[in-house]
Amino acid sequence: NGRPGLNGHQYSDTSDFTSGTIEGKRIRIIGAGNIASRYASFVSFLGADVAAWDPFATEPCFHRSKSRQIHHIRDLIEDAEIFVPMLPLTDSTRGLVTKDLIPNKALVVVVTRMQICDFTRLYERVKNNELALAADVFDIEPLPLDHVLVGRENVIHTPHIAGRTKQANEALAMALLNQFTRIKR
Repeated sequence: NGRPGLNGHQYSDTSDFTSGTIEGKRIRIIGAGNIASRYASFVSFLGADVAAWDPFATEPCFHRSKSRQIHHIRDLIEDAEIFVPMLPLTDSTRGLVTKDLIPNKALVVVVTRMQICDFTRLYERVKNNELALAADVFDIEPLPLDHVLVGRENVIHTPHIAGRTKQANEALAMALLNQFTRIKR
């Protein structure tokens, strides 16, 4: 009947973690680069309250993506319902996201590099049911079937295979053909 713990239970059936539609959610993003600003623009369009922190981005990056610029990382995270770290992996970003940075019950979405998170502590909090995790990147890839995150109700695994579909490959081939046709003319 869809109640937690029974057959038919789905992720969205629990109020233990942020779930439901994007509209009205407080989405907090670390990063304002190309990927992060596109994501911010998209979820803003869907009605989310979007704020971002990026010490290297200029104000127009936040304006274009319709996100509020936050100047201190701790101020960004304190009210996050959905937390999305989207920075490139560098020496200064490795381990930037620590376990105490993310509020309880938040949905953490990791689609860039897991190493920007202190993934051991992140996994610990997920395992203790303090957080939910949606990820298409992990510290070990492919994720072993006996990994602590496999089979958990508070974890959504998505494959990191953007563009690996028949339609995407056909569209890429057509785009390349069009480029070469224009060059030839």
